[in-house]
Amino acid sequence: MHNMKKYLLTAMTLGVIAASSAAIIGLTNLITKDKILENEANKVKDGIVTLFGSEAEIKKEQSITDYKYVNYAYTITNATSTLDAYAFKTTGSNSYGKISLLIGFKKVATDYKFEAVSIIVDEQTFASTLEDNYISTINDGSRNIDDVTCGATYGATLVRDMIKDAQSVISSGILEG
Repeated sequence: MHNMKKYLLTAMTLGVIAASSAAIIGLTNLITKDKILENEANKVKDGIVTLFGSEAEIKKEQSITDYKYVNYAYTITNATSTLDAYAFKTTGSNSYGKISLLIGFKKVATDYKFEAVSIIVDEQTFASTLEDNYISTINDGSRNIDDVTCGATYGATLVRDMIKDAQSVISSGILEG
């Protein structure tokens, strides 16, 4: 009987600790979720400026659901309507972590050509290697997006696949002007 009280007291103590922890996590989420969404929206806006310049603005936002990595498509223009571009918010993960990118395409003649990538979140284990040896080099045009050998090959492969997923959204014709 003495052991039964001990086990019961231990179970109740652990139950109180678990319930308290759940309440703290829930409260923290309630307090921070709006700020997290606001920060992500700001990163998207900053990314569009990085990709297309300070005059670029979002003309239209469209949710994308039938693609592996692409979550949103943004139609980009400027005040004089001389800019015709798309930006795609993508999210993906592999065994090295999560990455979320803004991928830009600018209209050149009659086609949309890859412009650059802006990082929203990079939680990859080899994030700095990926950014320095792959992302910065595809952004400056010195590397082809298919050349993923960079010291963070799995991350680069994921980024390449995200870019190709965005290209397939463009060629699908589902984007609304």
